[in-house]
Amino acid sequence: MTMTKNTAIRLNRPLSATVQIRAAHCGKPKSKYLLPCFMLLLGGGMPGKSIALPGDTVKPYAAFNMLYDSNFLRLSDDMDSAQLTGKNSKDDFVKQLSAGFDMDWNISRQHFIINANVNQNWFQNFTNLDYTGWDTQAQWNWQLGNNFNGEIGYANTQMLGSFAQLGGLFDNLQNNQRYFANGGYLFHPNGKITLGVFRTKNKFDGDSRQVSNNTEDNAELNLQYLSPTESTLGLRVIATDGSYPQRPLSTDGSRDTGYTRMNYAVTWDWRASSKTRIDGLVGYTQQNFDNFSALDFSDIVARLNLHWQTSDKLLLELSGRREITLADNLFASFLLTQGVWFNLRWQTSPKITLELPVSYQEQNYLGGSNNSQGFEQQKDKVGMVGLNVLYRPIDSISIGLVLNYEKRDSNYPIASYETQSAGLNLQMVF
Repeated sequence: MTMTKNTAIRLNRPLSATVQIRAAHCGKPKSKYLLPCFMLLLGGGMPGKSIALPGDTVKPYAAFNMLYDSNFLRLSDDMDSAQLTGKNSKDDFVKQLSAGFDMDWNISRQHFIINANVNQNWFQNFTNLDYTGWDTQAQWNWQLGNNFNGEIGYANTQMLGSFAQLGGLFDNLQNNQRYFANGGYLFHPNGKITLGVFRTKNKFDGDSRQVSNNTEDNAELNLQYLSPTESTLGLRVIATDGSYPQRPLSTDGSRDTGYTRMNYAVTWDWRASSKTRIDGLVGYTQQNFDNFSALDFSDIVARLNLHWQTSDKLLLELSGRREITLADNLFASFLLTQGVWFNLRWQTSPKITLELPVSYQEQNYLGGSNNSQGFEQQKDKVGMVGLNVLYRPIDSISIGLVLNYEKRDSNYPIASYETQSAGLNLQMVF
């Protein structure tokens, strides 16, 4: 399926650069980004002479994608779609044409990664959502001697955001940028310290959404124990200074213009065996707003991931998470999400791979007007089940099918919805 990048910016995300994932992985625990994921489915050595290694590759590709969604805007049955959108139906059929390339290049001990994709998207029903998007990343994994290494890079993505928390038809085109740099020092054969900085900028194109434009500047410290078996145990601290540069300060204390946040976490990556890996974290998040302390929140965060390669053809993945993320609602509050995600990947033959993603999560909103004014805060329960089929008749051609069912129940009836979707992806690598 189409190569794309995971651009979800999580508050407790490690500093490492954005990592490419197959579109088939869209069923994994990124529920607030399921819609953009479907949209992307539619799309220090010694001085001397540099020598390219045999594994260096540049792979251009082109893809055509189609998506049908029965409730594209994630509207409740209690809503009048004709009044909200001017359309009698909630479904849409989307076509996407995309092209790009992936470059993975080694020069001596330096590793360079460049990925670029541009895509054009056409909507059959909500035609005012037509847009041109892109997904780019440039990264240098540097190495100096045997004890110093790190990453320097930049990523820029233009995409249509999720409508799951908007409840209507909005100009939801958004641009996400990430700048990052870090350096690590191996001060002991079993000890490493890493320092880094990164900035994230989320900017919306439409006037109605610009109040949610967000910038975060982050500094990170990682201290790790490295075992001889390649397992790790670490302590991570992230300090964040966030702002909404185009948000006016509210007079009723419901919305602030800036905040600071501290994340503390114990992390681990345990290689239990050649077939089993268990990684995750347990930590604490504290966020304080600049002007209205009633919006402040703090909570325990945790993540536990199990990867079990039962055989060469079967992989089981189970994840339990309790995380705080930016919400995609009109006023960009924050979201506490806790739940479980399961994915089974089965290679039935050398040419066919099946995936069965299933998830259930509970979502509570933080840092918004209801928190500060004593109203009942919105609480959602979201369930999802999907089926992904990847057929690769030859190495350079892939055909992907994605089926998905999603349902949300909320204590706010107008926030409940149900949707079914199906997507088809055709890709050729040159």
